[in-house]
Amino acid sequence: MFLDDSACNLASINLVKYLQEDGSFDMDGYRHTIKVMTTAQEILVDFSSYPTAEIAKNSHDYRPLGLGYANLGTLLMLSGIPYDSDQGRGIGGALTAILTGKAYETSAQIAARIGPFSGYGKNQKPFLKVMRKHRAAAYALNPDHTPSQMLTVAQQAWDDAVKAGEQYGYRNAQATVLAPTGTIG
Repeated sequence: MFLDDSACNLASINLVKYLQEDGSFDMDGYRHTIKVMTTAQEILVDFSSYPTAEIAKNSHDYRPLGLGYANLGTLLMLSGIPYDSDQGRGIGGALTAILTGKAYETSAQIAARIGPFSGYGKNQKPFLKVMRKHRAAAYALNPDHTPSQMLTVAQQAWDDAVKAGEQYGYRNAQATVLAPTGTIG
């Protein structure tokens, strides 16, 4: 749920593309893709057309993005991990934390250069409170069910996102969403 009369451009990262032959997950490639896609989606906000003036105004003022991922189930199956398992949920939680943390870090880096979204000033305190809650959730991931490298990267992503946001604010009021991929396919 987000603001009424707003829109975001949706995009999904195919997680299977980061599964390497040895069964490991390409964390560097995943993080790089998140940064590139967040930047590209931010640029698209100004080049998109919107159905009404009110939707256009809110979309420009709050700059919501909808970066997500696809094929988590396939990634888990190819890795021999049951989808409905503690380990599956741990991996899903970590990959989601990395996605959102890295996207918000990128949003803050963009804000450092061109400023935060126009509604950020009046929302700064609660916005940072939410970001800190996300960071706490990354640290609450169960280390018994989450691969150690993913856990470390997820926690670092949120440390970086909060630190950058505290310093620069965020360019986007929303950065990620896990939309049903059939809606954007």
